Amino acid sequence: MSKRVKSGIYGLDELIGGGFRKNTVNIVHGGIGVGKTTFCFQYALFGLNRGEKVVFISFEMTKEQIIRDCNELGLSEIEEHIESGNLKIIHIYGEDLAFPTISLVDILKENKTDTDHIRFIIDPLTHYSMFLDDEKRKSLSTIFQSLRDYGTSVITLEKSHPNDAINNGSLMPLYLGDTVIHLDNLGFGELFNRTLRVAKHRGSKHGEGLYPYNIESGLGIVILASEHDINKVTTTKEFDEQFIAAIKQVSNIDIVGEKLAKRIEHLRNDWNHSESPEYILDLVTKNEK
Repeated sequence: MSKRVKSGIYGLDELIGGGFRKNTVNIVHGGIGVGKTTFCFQYALFGLNRGEKVVFISFEMTKEQIIRDCNELGLSEIEEHIESGNLKIIHIYGEDLAFPTISLVDILKENKTDTDHIRFIIDPLTHYSMFLDDEKRKSLSTIFQSLRDYGTSVITLEKSHPNDAINNGSLMPLYLGDTVIHLDNLGFGELFNRTLRVAKHRGSKHGEGLYPYNIESGLGIVILASEHDINKVTTTKEFDEQFIAAIKQVSNIDIVGEKLAKRIEHLRNDWNHSESPEYILDLVTKNEK
């Protein structure tokens, strides 16, 4: 399994295989007031409190506003990390993006440190996307690859109205991202008032449910996943004997035996169902002979 980068969101890593995969771009998508920026604060502070470097690019908030909001949430150590230089906040005014002189790739290169891994945050990317025409929008793939080269990123994206043609174009990052997490707020005040859904998590299993969450003072986002929800995405060793027997059986198949054995071993290490894999293993064995 590839190395994981902890999200800092209480209850999330258990649902996404232990955290974000290293050197990936991870999108947090939702409407106004769902906690997207709070998600960013938690992601940043988890790394900062463990000696990591963070670059926070904001299109909406100045350094002073970020400090104020963190203090109100009870995440006051943010100031210490700014003073130490471990957290760099770059504020870009949205209207500046109308000019071609703004290059996110250049900004990323200029702020890359000598460490081998950085936590990058862009909050929100929506403004940047809105000022790109169809041709320039292709540059997003270059930006995303630069982010992957330098570290592991969290990018927020505003949820657009279905009839908003401009904002619909800004949803392209959802297709380019390695992980997409949807946050929603119905505003009814019930258990499922705020919900989180993992829409995409490339190269890794993840929870497929709708999970309620709260935003708690001093903590931030806390996901209220049940033990049953977590067990559904937790690997089980209950059926190891069946997997081992199947691996021995297919190893003797000419040409593809060794490759097939590796695939079944991969399935074994990822099996999180309460049901026996017997049917699947028999099906694979019969079809591959």
